[in-house]
Amino acid sequence: MLFVSLHLKDCGIFIDSRPIIFGGKFFPNTIENLCSTKIHQDKFRVRYKFLQKFNICGNSADGVIDIEEDCSIVFTFLFDLIEFFNYSILESKIVKKCESFLGVKFISNHPSSASLDSCDWGHVTFFYDAKQGDLSLEIKFYERI
Repeated sequence: MLFVSLHLKDCGIFIDSRPIIFGGKFFPNTIENLCSTKIHQDKFRVRYKFLQKFNICGNSADGVIDIEEDCSIVFTFLFDLIEFFNYSILESKIVKKCESFLGVKFISNHPSSASLDSCDWGHVTFFYDAKQGDLSLEIKFYERI
């Protein structure tokens, strides 16, 4: 299992203490051995799946990375834990644990999504599929340098 460390204020993602993105700079060499071959490609985006599971804020998750034509990079973490809520995604154990680990607060304008509104470099959003109880975290960096 790979350990993911998020440094959201500094625009950073580290995997096993190695930078993937930090300060807007993308380090593609760090992920080459961690990903499968392309699992999807269209004219706008290439998607790779990580070969190992992640530990992200103490939760197990699978991961994919999309590298898009506009030079944006999107990490998506698909959590293993199945959860069901009464009212809002903010009830999620995973969301609460991530808020605690990262020292941030997510806001929700819809019961199935919660975002961090203080990122000028991109979007950090939790999504919830109510039918399957699946929770994912999407981190989108607007531009890569």
